[in-house]
Amino acid sequence: MNKEELKRTLKKLFGNTGAIIGFVLLGFFIVIAIIAPYIAPPDIPQDMDLERANELIENYEPSNREEILARFDSFQEFNLGFYMQDYPLVKDVYESLQEYDKGNISLEEAKSSLQRLTDAYIVDISLLTQIEEDPGAVLKNIKNVYEKYKEYYERGIEVRNELDELSSLEGNNFLRKAKSMYNDFHDFYIESIDYNPYVMPKESLQNAPQPPSKEYPFGLSNGRDIYYGVVWGTRTAFQIGFSVVAFATFVGLLVGSIAAYFGGWVDEILMRITDIFLSIPFILSAMVLTTVLGTGIDKVMIAMMTFTWMSTARLIRGNILQAKNEQYVLAARALGVPDWKIIIVHILPNTIFPVIIQATMRIGTMVITASGLSFLGLGAPQGYADWGSILSFARNWMLGGGDTAFQYWYTIVFPGTAMVLFVLGWNLVGDALRDIFDPKNRM
Repeated sequence: MNKEELKRTLKKLFGNTGAIIGFVLLGFFIVIAIIAPYIAPPDIPQDMDLERANELIENYEPSNREEILARFDSFQEFNLGFYMQDYPLVKDVYESLQEYDKGNISLEEAKSSLQRLTDAYIVDISLLTQIEEDPGAVLKNIKNVYEKYKEYYERGIEVRNELDELSSLEGNNFLRKAKSMYNDFHDFYIESIDYNPYVMPKESLQNAPQPPSKEYPFGLSNGRDIYYGVVWGTRTAFQIGFSVVAFATFVGLLVGSIAAYFGGWVDEILMRITDIFLSIPFILSAMVLTTVLGTGIDKVMIAMMTFTWMSTARLIRGNILQAKNEQYVLAARALGVPDWKIIIVHILPNTIFPVIIQATMRIGTMVITASGLSFLGLGAPQGYADWGSILSFARNWMLGGGDTAFQYWYTIVFPGTAMVLFVLGWNLVGDALRDIFDPKNRM
């Protein structure tokens, strides 16, 4: 596409009413995704010692010095102290189990060593029985424990050295070092508690929905803030849509272009594999795979990526079959241009537009599919900021209760509206692109 064609295409695109509406909707969701931490701030857990130290640092006076050191020391002792204390024990038991795995010590000796960890409540007592049935699994379990304790032990040594260094400083040097240590400690604390801002905060122990209020503008469902879930669910939607479609498009382009360009037995094998995947019902296969892999957004995306590349492969194959005998391709071959370069540089740029249109319209479809899996309990884990997960909370309340039908309307209207508008935005843009690149309309 030359500059003149590009200018004409953009003029048509931004002159298309549907495209403008689609871009406005997508722009709105992009802004929401970017500012989510500000309009729906996550309730980040705080360590009391760290926050008190931060207050003293922000309002620093020389008299605060000793309390800052004491607070940092208390944080280190509470979060790392027992790891440092028990690390030698964990290391000794892990080494004993390695010796048992090599056959150098008896089962009774291994169990006796392992019991030291169960007595210290570091591992579950069930491992004493499991070691008789599956010693490999027990060794793997203890290895994970050992690696965690080793990491935290080494981190504790580093922190101890930093505290010793901090205690030797005065004035501005002390203040700069204290600020740096607070930031490091805060990051470590958030990482150590495995905090995830995408988990909707539990605001109430009451499962029954609570109507919109000043504090919770979209209401509560299953005790969780719907507003928070809808806002952060925007990020989840983009993550799913872009990741799945990008992967499916890449694999489809790879398979389809190789099959079409080389033809023969390569084409036959790749297309039969594609047909096998196409013969499997998509929703059913995704449900089975998520059941096997377990719940979680990453598992949902893996399942969807596995079964969404085939239509792209068939589409690009058909386009390349038409293009590979064009004069510019034959000329490139005659000049000895490598096959991969012919495909990437000469063929794909002239055949990829239908794939781009398809990808644009599939982003919304992937979000609906992921939401459907979450609604069925096979997608995002409970409480995750995902529109389908929020709708799954509303499953038991959709028809209302008592004599009032749909009295819990807010449990489905807000996440449902977000999903509809998100999908509509992508579809409008995709429709506009299809109309613009349709050969009949370009005459």
